[in-house]
Amino acid sequence: MNMNKLTGLLFGLISLGLITACSHKSATELSSKDKNLITVDNGADVPTIDPTISQDNTSTRVLYDLFEGLTSFDQSQKTIPGLAEKWEISTDGRIYTFHLRPGIKFSDGSPITAQDVVFSWQRLVDPNIASPYSMLASNVVNANQIIAGKLPLNQLGVKALDAQTIQINLINPDSSFLKICAMPNVAIMSKANVTKFGQAWTDPKNMVTSGAYTLSEWVVQGHMLLTKNPNYYAAKSVAIEKVNILPIVDTNSAFNRYQTGEIDITYSFPVDQYKQIKKDYPDQIHTVSLEALAYYDLNMTLAKFKNSPQLRQALSMAVDRQEIVKDVLGQGQVASYSYATSTVENGKFAGLNYEWATWPRDKQIATAQELFKAAGYGPNNPLKLMINYNTNDGNKKLALAVGSMWQQVFGTGIQVTQANQEWKTFLKARNKADYDVGRDAWIADYNSVDSYTNLYQCGNLQNNAKSCNPEYDKLIAQAQASQDPEQRVKLIRQALQLVQNDYAIIPLYQYTYTRLVSPRVKGYDIDANHLDHVMSKWYKLD
Repeated sequence: MNMNKLTGLLFGLISLGLITACSHKSATELSSKDKNLITVDNGADVPTIDPTISQDNTSTRVLYDLFEGLTSFDQSQKTIPGLAEKWEISTDGRIYTFHLRPGIKFSDGSPITAQDVVFSWQRLVDPNIASPYSMLASNVVNANQIIAGKLPLNQLGVKALDAQTIQINLINPDSSFLKICAMPNVAIMSKANVTKFGQAWTDPKNMVTSGAYTLSEWVVQGHMLLTKNPNYYAAKSVAIEKVNILPIVDTNSAFNRYQTGEIDITYSFPVDQYKQIKKDYPDQIHTVSLEALAYYDLNMTLAKFKNSPQLRQALSMAVDRQEIVKDVLGQGQVASYSYATSTVENGKFAGLNYEWATWPRDKQIATAQELFKAAGYGPNNPLKLMINYNTNDGNKKLALAVGSMWQQVFGTGIQVTQANQEWKTFLKARNKADYDVGRDAWIADYNSVDSYTNLYQCGNLQNNAKSCNPEYDKLIAQAQASQDPEQRVKLIRQALQLVQNDYAIIPLYQYTYTRLVSPRVKGYDIDANHLDHVMSKWYKLD
């Protein structure tokens, strides 16, 4: 789901969409009066429901309900037909020809055509929009030149052959491309609708969707109400008529509302109550290992980090990951010392840990102290750091724990403070590189290491640390162009090992998510969902 520099358009869209959304019903009223409704905690307010500029999980969860791409996925994350009923791939793996389902419509009843598909993909690479997920199109012919402003949009390798047929031309074969086509950032929007309303197209009264639901209401810090889309091609199989989405930041509040029956599915709950809740709700609690990496960004635009690899390594070595996963969080997380998870692509990239990861803790501390001193910091020249994180009790506990570890290791040579920020404020600060150390996390968009390697490329909008290693980029490009699977793995492993030694981020753990799911909710196989991709059309109610 994790994130990057956006244009002013993003926050203009956010502001406009939120201002115009309105409702007089409370979340409680919706829950108590409508029995064909499911209520879900989303953890925070949604920053945007524009698929092109979405960059976070709170938005993604909503967008998977509202929009659909050429492909989709089932609960096992297997790629299945979406708005396209079928496709062909050329023998060289570079040309994809998609055929839209016959008679498919947007929520307003207008036809979904190949021109809408072309429009949606062009919007992704439009430099005037500056999508944080434009890298999804990086392998499409001419995409990178268009993103850089060197070619017009109509030169993108996405063409309408007729009203129902789309051809997408790739630079290199990509085994993950069909998975990319299911991402919400390349979901299909109505060209006519977006063109007509401009920035106001995401207002509930204006929005036209292509997915299983439409947006009926959006109340700032209140709720979002999604209503079943009667024109969705598979509407007959969608059991839930309404989805009520609550942006509950306070996990204690979320748990209390779950206990009263107001919430059917929590986003999270109090970290310090995990053991007791697991005891009290053994059949309703679900802890799932995610294909995801939690880490801290070191802002490489700051001289103190950019000019001192010793400092960056010292800070990373001083963090006791084992203590974090066992004592601070304690929900099955696995300590990480790598820039990719050990489980991605069935373990092909396991073992890329720092050599010092297996050292005794006292040796790690001693080495970190030496590096810190070599970087020029100490009691007479203390390092001042602020850790930015978004409001969440788990994020708070983590920030306090890491700050405490640094102070224990470096003593009076370091001064650490924390900044607790509301989600949209946090994103804005991070996108502008207005931070020292920033909380970050990345859930793989699909089960491929490519979903991680983009995070560290020079100039990539998901590279929140703003790091750059041209040799890394070169190796990744070679890997992406290789048609030899073994060579690809070798090159990527080499690249990851190289960039890890830059210490621009501090990998912390491969994380889990834990949710409570009401017994009345059926149809959702949460324990099989290792990418945290959720669609409300899977739900059924007793």
